[in-house]
Amino acid sequence: MKKRIFFMLAAIGILQVNTVAKEKEDYKISKKPIEMSILAIQNGRVFDEKWSVFEEAFKDTNVKLKSATSKNLTDEMQAFNLSISSGKLPDIISLSFPDKLESLGMDGGIIPLNDLIEKHGPNIKKFFEKYPRYKMDAVASDGKIYFIPDYYDWYGMRASQGLFIRKDWLDKLGLKTPETMDDFYKVMKAFKEKDPNGNGIADEVPYFDRTTEFADKELVGLFGAEFGFYVDNGKVKYGPAQERFKEAMPEVIKWYKEGLIDSEIFTRGFQGRDYMLRNNLGGMTFDWFASTTAYNTDIELKNKIEGFEFVAIAPPEYKGKRYAPDARTTHLGGWAITAGAKDPVAAIKYMDYWFSDKGYELSNWGIEGDTFVRDENGKKMFTDKVMKADGKTPLQVLRDDGVQFRIGALQDYEYEKAWGNPQANEWAEMYVKNNYVVDPMPTLKYTPEENRRIQKLNSQLDMAVKEMSQKWILGADDFNKSYNGFIKRLDSIGLKEALEINQKAYDRFVGNK
Repeated sequence: MKKRIFFMLAAIGILQVNTVAKEKEDYKISKKPIEMSILAIQNGRVFDEKWSVFEEAFKDTNVKLKSATSKNLTDEMQAFNLSISSGKLPDIISLSFPDKLESLGMDGGIIPLNDLIEKHGPNIKKFFEKYPRYKMDAVASDGKIYFIPDYYDWYGMRASQGLFIRKDWLDKLGLKTPETMDDFYKVMKAFKEKDPNGNGIADEVPYFDRTTEFADKELVGLFGAEFGFYVDNGKVKYGPAQERFKEAMPEVIKWYKEGLIDSEIFTRGFQGRDYMLRNNLGGMTFDWFASTTAYNTDIELKNKIEGFEFVAIAPPEYKGKRYAPDARTTHLGGWAITAGAKDPVAAIKYMDYWFSDKGYELSNWGIEGDTFVRDENGKKMFTDKVMKADGKTPLQVLRDDGVQFRIGALQDYEYEKAWGNPQANEWAEMYVKNNYVVDPMPTLKYTPEENRRIQKLNSQLDMAVKEMSQKWILGADDFNKSYNGFIKRLDSIGLKEALEINQKAYDRFVGNK
């Protein structure tokens, strides 16, 4: 009897081992290891085959990616252009500029993926069926798919930035959180005139920002004005030519003239936020939730400025609505299979792996037991290796393992919540829940002829708008006297043609569902 039980248990054990082996075998793309070359550089970091995420993917699939780029070449566009000029394309290219991939595809350097996905990409196909909006981002103007986008979890979180204010200054001056645009103006005036930093000098800067793009786009954006092309009920419009822009710009000009906006807002540079907060000078800004919230837990800063508190608030109401003028896009770049790929079928199967349950988890969380664990309810959380690393942020640790490197896959917002500041997450979710976020213009797809023309037009239009916006805000030109001439200048550049091209591209885009 004991022997019989032993053999039964042994058989069960063998069955379990075989089941596990089969589960692992399900991801196998080839019986023998396959090596594929990849050109991939993200934020100056060249793809590294030794990252644990991609070593694990190799164990699952038998496909190993090997960088086609020198570790010393950290500019992705330079590497991309060198690869094209050499005539020796790698098997796969990852790039943050999808229009470059599609353009190369239309020239024959990237292969269309439509048939490959249909025959060999069940997970990608299922993903596109579930999320038609994401598929729209992948389809080029000729109806072909040349790249798999690197998707943000757009449905999970659209907010990226919010309006922050010095709550300790509000409290010191006995002020309430501004609710309307009039309140917003009065608070800025109080910050300027009533010495909230208590040094006896009128050196406070009520509103500051750290890039020129933020400075003009977001200031008029708080009024619901657009700084470029946008869509209104299916019709493409150009923000600077609209009535709301004419309402917003005079207010921004007034704020600057009265010293409520940083006098060096166009020149202070990317370290402006750090300078303003650490020197107890800045009162408000519009910036990224996670990085800006982090100042509240900065020990050095809190020791230096007693009671320091920088909180996100709802944008001020203007004509019955609140506007947060910056949102996440649905994707940022992606990867493609080149015409020089040795085995396109294996390549698309490898791309499909990242849309499997295992691949999705691996690309977002890393390896279970190393970078993350699960609680008794199955909820994932990062380990101390990630959360308590010495001298590194959690995101830096994850990226050192290859987590969230740019590949065609879907980001998991829960991953961001797990390492991010809980307060920042709460504020970002507040922006989404209350519908403050203004969705950006989708990334439109142009024909080669349209692309050549729209690039030239956009360059000239952008230059004209930025030039005049800065002149108006800095007081170098009178808005009321020069606005009509500004519109004539836009028309002479070709605004009407640009609107027509974008309308055609947008109509194609919505037709790709």
